[in-house]
Amino acid sequence: MRPLLASLSLMALSVLSAVEARSDDWNFIIAPYALMPNISGDASVGRVDNVDVDVSTSDILDSLDLGAMLQLEARHSSNFGAMVNYAFMDLGQRVDGPLGYAHVKADIFQGILEGFGSYRFTFEKSTLDAYAGARWWDINLGVDADTPFGSRDYNRDEDWVDPVLGARWLPRIAEQWRLLIQGDVGGFGAASQFSWCAQAGVLWDVTEMTSVTILYKALGVDYHSGPGHTPGYFEYDTITQGPLVGVVFRL
Repeated sequence: MRPLLASLSLMALSVLSAVEARSDDWNFIIAPYALMPNISGDASVGRVDNVDVDVSTSDILDSLDLGAMLQLEARHSSNFGAMVNYAFMDLGQRVDGPLGYAHVKADIFQGILEGFGSYRFTFEKSTLDAYAGARWWDINLGVDADTPFGSRDYNRDEDWVDPVLGARWLPRIAEQWRLLIQGDVGGFGAASQFSWCAQAGVLWDVTEMTSVTILYKALGVDYHSGPGHTPGYFEYDTITQGPLVGVVFRL
């Protein structure tokens, strides 16, 4: 985690230095947004296998202790750029999940930090951004299992970094409206077995400097580590999805 954060910090400092030197060559975007998601899938911690992770939007809103989502972009006049995105959800209350004979409760923290380099292709009525980089996952999963053989508590804090390749297409469909279609794939067995992200929606350009974004986003991952059915085993196979509403500020 620390090497990745250090790299992103150095990248940000480099961008700021470039702005001071030649601010006319750079464009910047700051985009805070809210994602109203649900999480579904399976998780395993230690010898507790296949815990149903099924957290609805209402569950997340009811149990959310803290959450934030922010995207930053910098683009040079050469069409090269960088994108950084961070989103996290801390589910402070417990969510029930059945496991056959066991009664299982799970606490979930999910944090996702993305850092990409990009290149923009410009057409008459659209732009296409090709990007590559890394997605860092920070998952903390606490599981309490009540079984006929007694109660067991398992806690696991797992993080990993997936390589990512993707593209984002922004065609203009009206004077103040653009579509956004974006997708990427990652993991490739380097960390997770496979991960992916897809989102689509519209941007309303309110002014030259401000847009409102309405999207639907889905993010999936299949990750596991350690030998199965042992205390060191961890599995996180989930999809987080839901509508996204944000404001884009161009500087």
